[in-house]
Amino acid sequence: MTDQTKAMRRDEVLFAFHRECATPTLDQIIDWTRRYPEFADDIRAHAGIMRDWAADDEADEEAVDELMMNRARSRALNAIYKAQAAEQADTQVAPETTFDQLLSAVGLDTRQLSRALDVGRDVLADLFRGRMSPPVGPRLVKALLGQLQATHAQFECALAYSQAHPSMGHAKASQQPTVIKCSYEESVQRSSMSPERKSYWLEED
Repeated sequence: MTDQTKAMRRDEVLFAFHRECATPTLDQIIDWTRRYPEFADDIRAHAGIMRDWAADDEADEEAVDELMMNRARSRALNAIYKAQAAEQADTQVAPETTFDQLLSAVGLDTRQLSRALDVGRDVLADLFRGRMSPPVGPRLVKALLGQLQATHAQFECALAYSQAHPSMGHAKASQQPTVIKCSYEESVQRSSMSPERKSYWLEED
C-alpha cells in the first residue's frame, strides 16, 4: 500500500468513525482500533478530539501529547472536508458540455446544421472548434439555441469548452501549428455565404 493510498484509507476510516461515534465511548474506541489496528493511534487521537469538542471532561484511557493532538486534529478536519466535498461533487458537478454533444443530442452534424440554418459551415466550424473569439452574434446564438434545443447555460458551457480546447485544423508541414482566432464579424465576412446572408447574420434582432 502506497503512502498516498494509506493516507486516503486513513481519512475514510476517521470520517466513518466521526460519523458513527459522535461522542465515542471506551468500548467504541477499542472496537474501532481492533477493526483498524493500522490506524489505532489516529483513532484514539481523534476520539480525544471528539470528546474535547463535546466538552466531555472524562479523560481518555491513553494520554495524547500535544503534537499528536495537532496532527490528528488536522487529519480529522481534512478527512471530513474531503468526504463532504466528495459528497457534494457527486450531486452537483455536471460533465462538461461540448458543441459535439449538443449536435449528437439532436441527431445532427455540422453540415446538416449549416443547411438547416442557412449559415456558412466555415462559420460554425470556427465557433465549434474554438477559433472564433466571443462574443458571438446574438442572431446566430438564438438560432443555434432553437436548432440544438439547448439552454443559454449549455451554450455558454460549450463555448467555454471550445475556447479552452481550440482545434488547429490542418497545418502546413513547414510551419509550427498555431490557432489564429477571429472575431464573429471576421468569420462571417470571410465565409462563402452570399452578401445577403452575411448581412443577415451580422444584423441584430
